[in-house]
Amino acid sequence: MKGKIDMKKSGIAPLLHNLIRLAILLGLTAYIVYLSATGQILLFIAPQLVKYVDLAAVCMALFMLGQLYLLFRSFKVPAAACACRSEHDHGHDEGHGHSHEPTGSPVKNGLIYGLFILPVLLGLLLPNEAFAGSLAHNKGMNLGVFTGGGMPADLAQVDPAENSDLKELFRSDTYNRDYAKLGMLLYKQDEIVMSDEWFIEKLQAMNTFVDNFQGKTLQIRGFVYRENELAANQLIIGRMAMTHCIADISPYGIIAEADNAASYANDTWLTLTGTIASTTYHGQKVIKLMIQSAEPADSPDIPYIYPDWDFGKKLK
Repeated sequence: MKGKIDMKKSGIAPLLHNLIRLAILLGLTAYIVYLSATGQILLFIAPQLVKYVDLAAVCMALFMLGQLYLLFRSFKVPAAACACRSEHDHGHDEGHGHSHEPTGSPVKNGLIYGLFILPVLLGLLLPNEAFAGSLAHNKGMNLGVFTGGGMPADLAQVDPAENSDLKELFRSDTYNRDYAKLGMLLYKQDEIVMSDEWFIEKLQAMNTFVDNFQGKTLQIRGFVYRENELAANQLIIGRMAMTHCIADISPYGIIAEADNAASYANDTWLTLTGTIASTTYHGQKVIKLMIQSAEPADSPDIPYIYPDWDFGKKLK
């Protein structure tokens, strides 16, 4: 009788462990597939990393199929549970040489499984919300200021047919040649629109050649943020940028100025249109926006912007 009870225990334990492992793999795989299919994966990682997460989901799906096979084998108690031959005596310990039970105490196994179950539970129970502009207070606002490394100035390498006066305006060095090319494209536009694509790159280009953009019309959508150094009639219109993942997000923005700037609450989203001027921020000369119109705006479903390290190759 005792031998039969031991046989049942030795079969139930592997079955339970295989079932838990299958559930964990299923939960993780389903959650990643859901995030990728809905686009919400971009709340956590940058677009260039999505393909690797998708590959990981495929690998987990394969592991899940393997675990499903082990689960089916666990039903064949006692032989399949330990891959022993049927003529073995499963009711004794002498000379057996191994155990049917998964190694480790229940507490240890529970902690290990908990490390995998916790992300699934957090993903299911917590809303996928983006960080608000309040994070900028801890990170510090970036206005796209960049200083070169003292390389000798040279004309930007652009189309030879480009106007020579324009090339003279955008003289560049090794570090900002691509920004000079982008600056020329922006300079020729009647209205510069700060879309999500190349947001950081456009900001960098304009702050590298501040004087060239004075009086230009600019439109930008973002959240309202303020720092103590700003005047009462100033605010910062900003966006959160993600380089690789949610852990490295940083705020980027433009100082905006209007007589009624104080009426716009922090963290509200606005679409601002105005003309470009200049100011000094933390000892650096940067652009600022003289607000002509301000309209309430909705926060995008994916409110982050992402740097494009290869934007120079895409410039025409």
